[in-house]
Amino acid sequence: MSLVVPGTLGVLVSRNQAAIPPITEADFCRRLSLLGRRSGLSVMAFTAEGVSPEKHSIRGYAYHDGVWTSGRFPLPDIVYNRCLHIHESQNVGHTLEKMAVQKSRKLLYWSRSLPGKWQVYRTLHKVDEVRSFVPPTTPYRDTAQLMEWLRRHSGLFMKPQAGTHGKGTLYLRLAEGDRGLLIQGRDSQNRTFRRLFSNLDAGLSWINGMTDKRAYIVQPYLKLTSQSGRPFDVRALMQKDGHGCWRLTGFAVREGRKGTLTSNLHGGGEAHPAEPYLREQFGADSTRLIIGQMMKLSLTITGALEERYGRLGELGIDYGIDRDGNIWLLEVNSRPGRASFFQIRQPKCAFRAINRPLEYARYLITQSKTTGLQGMGASLEHTV
Repeated sequence: MSLVVPGTLGVLVSRNQAAIPPITEADFCRRLSLLGRRSGLSVMAFTAEGVSPEKHSIRGYAYHDGVWTSGRFPLPDIVYNRCLHIHESQNVGHTLEKMAVQKSRKLLYWSRSLPGKWQVYRTLHKVDEVRSFVPPTTPYRDTAQLMEWLRRHSGLFMKPQAGTHGKGTLYLRLAEGDRGLLIQGRDSQNRTFRRLFSNLDAGLSWINGMTDKRAYIVQPYLKLTSQSGRPFDVRALMQKDGHGCWRLTGFAVREGRKGTLTSNLHGGGEAHPAEPYLREQFGADSTRLIIGQMMKLSLTITGALEERYGRLGELGIDYGIDRDGNIWLLEVNSRPGRASFFQIRQPKCAFRAINRPLEYARYLITQSKTTGLQGMGASLEHTV
């Protein structure tokens, strides 16, 4: 079956053999397809395995009349990268470029990707308006460094530089009269665990094994919990609109279960509308100040990262707020999820979260035809 679709947005996703169709983010792609069709922009989803330069086509999936259909597609007009794996993205990017050259086609990328968490922290720490909101952060090197930080701080938080969904996160503190080590966290399957080592060296050795093949960062542990003791953060979704301008799509609070470390929805958390939740925690006056500060910070962060790494299309910016109302920048993600904006039951915000990527895609296609710029200054590669 051959599907030839003009004005196509190709969404690069990861493979998920257990799903139907066998891709990640099928629901997001379905929503994109339904909204895109209203404005003449067709959507197809594909994985790295579906790119066939020898056949000059891409095997992908299109959603029509309530059904996913597999077929072969020509090179899309624009590629929206939602793939979870860095090397997969880079490899397929090179292949798509070759196909574009063979076809004498322009290949537009919807956005550039950000590098690892450490590079992003380092970039934002240089921005005067942001520096005081960035927690002290260092890449994990060895157990000697970890001991130095453990003695300096009451607890530490470690997370993978390229991690998602809270997987692999660790909380550490000295125990047993500073002769032992308590470790809590989430494993690679996002299951919670707690281990108490009566011997400090044994605990540190376990951490070395846990982090052996992944780059981690280390930060002081910040107690970012609600009055009821649940961890929570605030997700700001920043997206470009149909004029190529940054807009705040919305804020959503993500709240984890009591006794857990992270508030990520994949770890069993729940989403809440931000303003009423924060009012309950901090009062009306403080909430106005907190929201105003997060709005200002979000605009500054998007500008600083785009200036450093090149054109971006959307960012998920996560903030923690301690019991004193201090704001901390936790993470910036160039491939943000938007499930929280559907859970909080704010239809306008949920609609914008899906529609703005389509608006921006149409803007880029129009600009490309007007200016003739090849690739519009972005690529599938992570900038380092």
